[in-house]
Amino acid sequence: MIHLKKETSRLEDYLEAIYRLSHDKGYASTVDLSDMLKVKPPTVSGMVGNLAKKGYLAHEPYRGMKLTEKGEKVARSVISRHGIISEFLSMIGVEEVTAHQDTEGIEHYIQPITVHKIARLVEFLRKNPKHLRAIRDYIER
Repeated sequence: MIHLKKETSRLEDYLEAIYRLSHDKGYASTVDLSDMLKVKPPTVSGMVGNLAKKGYLAHEPYRGMKLTEKGEKVARSVISRHGIISEFLSMIGVEEVTAHQDTEGIEHYIQPITVHKIARLVEFLRKNPKHLRAIRDYIER
């Protein structure tokens, strides 16, 4: 897992959004990002310029943007962390809305070793539904 030490969670949110838009629509525009991230277009333009300078994406004004290999690695890592945390919270019975909010907060600050251990636990619980039921029953008491 790649985790940006000095970069902000906002930078990761942008990379994840660009990745998702590119895969869903074939491209990502500043308007799309503005809508998806609920920020104003000038804010998006500034961050896109920053991401391009740092080598995370290539941007051609009026033509859209594309993540570099470096940007894709970070985006895939964020998406992976998100999925693991979200599935874990769901498994232990956290309500969907709460799990989504908590995942958004946790995914940027969790250490790679912790994600790895949670991923292994999730994998174990998927393979051992009796144990998952026992844990859920214990938690719900």
